[in-house]
Amino acid sequence: MSRSSRSFSYFSAVLSCALACCPLTSWARGGDAQPYPIQGKVLSNSAKGAHSYQVETDSKIYLLMCEKVKGFHMGLPDCKVDDKPIAAGDTVQLRVDGDWAYIPAGKGAEDGLRILTTELKVIPPLPPPTTDASGKSPNPVSERGMVIGTGMHIAGQRVGWSTAAPSSFSQPGIAMATAGSPVMATGPVMAVPVTGGAPVMVMPTGPTGGGIVTGVPVTGGAPITGIATGPVMGAPIGGVPHAGGGTPMGGGGPIWVHLLRVVSGGKIYQLECSTKPCEVDKKNLELGDTIVIRTEKKSAYLSSAAGNGAKEQKFKILGETDDETAAETAPDTK
Repeated sequence: MSRSSRSFSYFSAVLSCALACCPLTSWARGGDAQPYPIQGKVLSNSAKGAHSYQVETDSKIYLLMCEKVKGFHMGLPDCKVDDKPIAAGDTVQLRVDGDWAYIPAGKGAEDGLRILTTELKVIPPLPPPTTDASGKSPNPVSERGMVIGTGMHIAGQRVGWSTAAPSSFSQPGIAMATAGSPVMATGPVMAVPVTGGAPVMVMPTGPTGGGIVTGVPVTGGAPITGIATGPVMGAPIGGVPHAGGGTPMGGGGPIWVHLLRVVSGGKIYQLECSTKPCEVDKKNLELGDTIVIRTEKKSAYLSSAAGNGAKEQKFKILGETDDETAAETAPDTK
């Protein structure tokens, strides 16, 4: 199934604040220059919140978020090609290392982009179901499936997939900072230095609570601690859950967890794994892998083979949609 270019514009205060408050450094690599074997075309880009780019290669579509760039930036990082901000239509050279993609930034340095999603451009047909000697499936409640997408999102938030419509992206809520409920501020904050003097506009470098702000002046200089001159709004950090459930975190940055996109039985499932890459039988699941899936309420159970006794891995179902391609070529399975 061909995946055409679709415009997208998203990213919540959680992502914006998490990036704005993180130190941004040059990612130089010592020794010989590293190859960048993947060539892609930028289909679209977005600067609403974090800078993100939809990149198409010969077989995949990536959704990348600029996060690690050379030099100091007062705002959110913006990755560049030939010293110009990445724009739709640009050709970029990449290398992929785990959850990150890197592009050459010149003078031995490189910019790092978090891989939010990776999807197959063309989905091959599923293999026929396994049957026994009588022609029956050894496990009638399970279906053959295929991994068509992998990705990451912040636990408790719904980011969506690179080929999804903009309306599928949810927007986390905004709250006011209090002593008991700190937030990651959504932007610069006006504050009076605790050492005295005129109010200063600062970019917070950590959580803000009870009116106390620690950050770097937007005009430059050493970090200061001050008292905000007004309410500080931002994304609550006390309510970000542990990956896989559990009680909320008491503070710190957002928790990123891995995702799967699986097609099976006329449905496309979005599954959440954990902070580690999704795996079955101690093997990381990759694009194009075929699996066996059965669903039960809000959980999906994946295994590498059909039949009783196959070891299953449980995943949380975040959502499911009808597979449009399957609907065009097969009878209604509802």
